Amino acid sequence: MLVAAIVIAPLASLAVIALRGDTEIWRHLWTYVVPNAALDTAGLLAGVAILTAIAGIGTAWIVTAHEFPGRKSLSWLLPLPLAFPTYIVAYVYVDIFDAAGPVQSAFRALFGYRAASEYWFPSIRSLPGAIFVMSLVLYPYVYLAARAMFLTQSASLIEVARTLGASRLMLARHVALPLARPRSRSGFSLALLEALNDIGASEYLGVQTLTLSIFTTWINRSSLPGAAQIAA
Repeated sequence: MLVAAIVIAPLASLAVIALRGDTEIWRHLWTYVVPNAALDTAGLLAGVAILTAIAGIGTAWIVTAHEFPGRKSLSWLLPLPLAFPTYIVAYVYVDIFDAAGPVQSAFRALFGYRAASEYWFPSIRSLPGAIFVMSLVLYPYVYLAARAMFLTQSASLIEVARTLGASRLMLARHVALPLARPRSRSGFSLALLEALNDIGASEYLGVQTLTLSIFTTWINRSSLPGAAQIAA
């Protein structure tokens, strides 16, 4: 009970602060801040869920079910993106893909363009860019959970499916993935929670999430009750 009280105390204080706020603050936030922030947050979470599923489960299945040179080293290298702060990765990818970066410079040199205004190039400082960057950092959560499940699966299930004529794609789709689904959910939850609580990368990449709205309402607009209302 003591531990539970300590955990609940910040949430309770948040509710108290939110109730102290003026109704006009909430009306303004609900009209101008919350709808756009909620849409950006939902889009970010949906995109991160899809890309982390493809990258995490796909790489876990490859290094577990297949034998190839460097597999053991790769299985330990794949979780390394977790060591990088998301906002640092965002800075790096903006430098790489921005108009003055090496990718667009090579693109202009290859096709003879003189300025960035003469062509279209996908912007990394956007919602799709934020999904791309965060997925590269967060997919190891799904990878580690899925790989742990793949390693503990009974080999007899795979062998029975093979004797019945299942291809490798069918093994992955109808045997391995359903067995890994319960464990992968924990990885998905961690990845999405990390994407939800991010402030630095979201702000730098121009995505106005609910978490960033809480921060800007509190710091830039000096409205702690308004921030608490969004958080609640």
